Amino acid sequence: MRRHGPALLACRLALTALAGLTALACNRSAPPEAPATGKTTLVTAAITDIEGLNELVTADSRFTGEILEQMFLRLFEEQPDFELHPPTFAPSLAESWSFSPDGLEMTVKLRPGMVWSDGAPITAEDVRFTYAAQTSPEVAWSYAFAKESILGVDVVDPLTVRFRLRERSATALLDVNEGAILPAHVWGKLPFAEWTKQSDWFRHHLVVSGPFTLESWTPAQEIVLARNPRYRAADRQRLDRVVVRIVPDQASQLAQLAGGQLDFIFGVTPARSREIAGRADLTIRSFGNRQFDYICWNTRRPLFVDPEVRRALTLAIDRQELVDALWHGYARVSVSPILSSVWAYDRSLVPWPYDPTEARRLLAKSGWADHDGDGVVDRQGVRFSFELMTNGGNQIRSDAAVMIQAQLAKIGVDVRVRSLDGNTLNQLNREHQFDATLTGWGVDTSLDLRYGFHSAEIDNGYNFGGYASPEVDRLIDEIHRQSDLAAARPLFVQLQRILHREQPYTFLWEPQRITAARADLRNVQSNALATFFHLDEWYFDPRGTGPR
Repeated sequence: MRRHGPALLACRLALTALAGLTALACNRSAPPEAPATGKTTLVTAAITDIEGLNELVTADSRFTGEILEQMFLRLFEEQPDFELHPPTFAPSLAESWSFSPDGLEMTVKLRPGMVWSDGAPITAEDVRFTYAAQTSPEVAWSYAFAKESILGVDVVDPLTVRFRLRERSATALLDVNEGAILPAHVWGKLPFAEWTKQSDWFRHHLVVSGPFTLESWTPAQEIVLARNPRYRAADRQRLDRVVVRIVPDQASQLAQLAGGQLDFIFGVTPARSREIAGRADLTIRSFGNRQFDYICWNTRRPLFVDPEVRRALTLAIDRQELVDALWHGYARVSVSPILSSVWAYDRSLVPWPYDPTEARRLLAKSGWADHDGDGVVDRQGVRFSFELMTNGGNQIRSDAAVMIQAQLAKIGVDVRVRSLDGNTLNQLNREHQFDATLTGWGVDTSLDLRYGFHSAEIDNGYNFGGYASPEVDRLIDEIHRQSDLAAARPLFVQLQRILHREQPYTFLWEPQRITAARADLRNVQSNALATFFHLDEWYFDPRGTGPR
C-alpha cells in the first residue's frame, strides 16, 4: 500500500544503491483539506497498557512502540513499499543523508529549526547521545544488535553527524535508523547505570520531538496524548488530544465503539467485525500486518530436540482449519518468518500439509508409540505430554490453542493449554521457561532474522526456543554483510528452506489487521508499518458520516 502521492515518492532512497548517494530533503505532502471545525479529540482503546516511556528500557510490545512513535521521531521515515523491493525512506528528523564512496561512512544532516517540546534545539549531539545509550551495556537495549555494524558516531557540526560503519552493508540505513532519537540535554542527566533502575524517571523528565506529548497516564486505565505545539508540522495537525483507554476485553471495546464511547479500535477479531459490518456510522478496514503467529518449540527440552518430531507436530496441526475457523478470510497459512508480502519471500515454499498419518509415522520412527495403551504415545517411559502457553488476552490464540490441543490428541500427543497475561508470557519466554509457546512476531523489513533464529540470541535475545544451527547462523551473518540487499535473495531462499525443513517454529498464520472506526473519522492511514501511521493527520468531519 502506498500512502502518499508522487510528491513524496521523489524523496525515496532505495537501499540497494548506497555509496555516494544523497537523499534530498522534502516535506511531507500536505494532508487533505479538512473543515475548519470539528471534533479534535480521538478516543481509542488498547487491551494492555504501555510499558514505559523510554523504549530502551521497556519490555518490547507493539502497542508501546506505536504510542512512543507519536512522541519520539527517528531520523528517517520508512515507507510501506516493501513488497517488490527492499524498503525505502523519507526524511524525518534528518533532511538528507549520504554515503561515502566506499560505503564506510554515512553523513546525516538534520533539519534546521527542529526543537524538543521544551524549546531546546534538536541537534547532532542528540544523535550521538542516543547511539551511546543504545549501545551501553548498562542500558542493555534489546535491539542493540542493530548497532553492531556501527563503529562510532561523530558530531561534525550542530546539524551534521557522521556514522562510522564497520563494513559496507545493505542494511546500514536501517541500522542507523533503528530507534528514536532521545533528548541528550534532559535524559543525559541520569547515568546509564540508573536507567533500568529508575524507568519511571523518564515520565517525570519527558520532552518529545513528535506530534504528541504525554498529557497524563493513569496506569492500567488511561493514556492521554496532547498535541505538541512545538512539533515542526503542528500547524497542520487535526487532533488536539488522543485518549487511549485500557480495555482488556476486545468484545467490550467493540461494544463501546458501537455505543459511541470510542472512535477507533484496532485488533478487531474477524468474528466480531461481522457484528458491525453494514452499519452506516462505522467503518471496517483491513490491511496487511507485519506479523506472523507461531508455536515456538523449546528445542532445549528433550521432546523438541529432533527436527523430525517438530515436523510431525506441524503435520498434525490443521492450520488451514485454524485459519478458516478463526480468521474468516482475514489470514493465510504461514510458511516462513519472511512474510509472503515481502520481496524476499520464497514463493516456491509450500506449507506442510495437514497429514496426521505422516505425523504418526515420523513419531514412530523416533520411537514414540502408545506402549501402555493410554492413548498417549510414550518412549522409554516418558509420555509425549507438554504445556502450550499463550496470552489469554488474545481470543484467537486462546481458541487456536484449544483446537491444536484436540488436533494433536489425534496422534497421541497430550497438550495442556495455559493462558497468561502478555507481560508474564514474554518474561517466561525470554527465560526459556516453557515447553511450547503460541504467540506472534511483529517483524520489521530489515529481514534480519538474528532475533529469533541465531544462536547468539539465545541467552539475551529473543531466540526463545534456543534454536541453534551453524548453517542458519552462517546464512544470517552472510546476509548481513551483503552490500546489496536485493542481491542477497538467494541466501534468503536457502535460509527459509532450512527453517521450513527443521521447523524450530510451526508457522501458523499471517493475519491481517482489522480496525473499526466512526465513519466521520477521516484520513486514517493505518498500514502494515503502523496502525497509527501519521495519526496527526487524522481528523473528524463535522459534515457527518456520508461518503467523502
